[in-house]
Amino acid sequence: MPDIKEILSKVIEEGATILTKYGLKLLVAILILIVGLFVIGRVKKLINAGFVKSKIDVSVAKFLNSAISIILKVILTMTVIQQLEIPTASFVAIIGAAGLGIGFALQGSLSNLAGGLIILLLRPFSVGDFIKDNGSGTEGTVEEIQVFYTTLLTPDNKTVVIPNGNLANSCIVNYNKEDTRRVDLNFGAAYSDDINLVKSTIQKVIDEHPLIVKRDQTVIKISEHGDSAVIYLVRAWCVSTDYLQVKYDLIELVKIAFDEAGVNIPYPHMDVNIINQ
Repeated sequence: MPDIKEILSKVIEEGATILTKYGLKLLVAILILIVGLFVIGRVKKLINAGFVKSKIDVSVAKFLNSAISIILKVILTMTVIQQLEIPTASFVAIIGAAGLGIGFALQGSLSNLAGGLIILLLRPFSVGDFIKDNGSGTEGTVEEIQVFYTTLLTPDNKTVVIPNGNLANSCIVNYNKEDTRRVDLNFGAAYSDDINLVKSTIQKVIDEHPLIVKRDQTVIKISEHGDSAVIYLVRAWCVSTDYLQVKYDLIELVKIAFDEAGVNIPYPHMDVNIINQ
């Protein structure tokens, strides 16, 4: 029967050998990990400060900061592994095999990641732009461009989250890309009304509106002879952010001006004749 004291002695001896051989390396590895995480935190703060000073887009700044943080942490992990003398070749092979399997399982997410990179690099729209995704028919203001998804706030205050892969492969209408935007409207007036009176009435409304710009490019033309009215095409320019305000103002103010000038706005009507048998 083996002696218990002898067994304990061997265990203590082996433990002391292992501790002597790997203890210092483990201590150094822990120290590298702690110092490395502290340095990464400081680097992230410095990068954020640099992004703020350079006035880079918020979404791009967040994406780059996150990517840099991941890269630095991967480098730190490999350094710690090397310090512990773990075979890096086999470790990398395991990570590669796992990454391949995860890649097949997350094809949709990888597509969204690629779409996010395309959006951030090509910049078809930015945070604050009002866009329309023709793929889904959704319109809204871009609230945030994340790595996988883009968040829109619709005019009726709904939050819509759209995968970046869909946006990257869709036709996007950006209403705020340019500084100015044209408001196109149609107004109907009676055939009996004087054309010059109708045009001058509309022109007066446009001249007096404070948000109209590029007044020399304003267009007021007859575009159609309708069934019951002469249709006047009106095109006026405004700052892109004032588009809806100008549109609704013109619709209301032209109606008021027509009433004051005696211009009639016809509407479809039907005559019904009742025949008594």
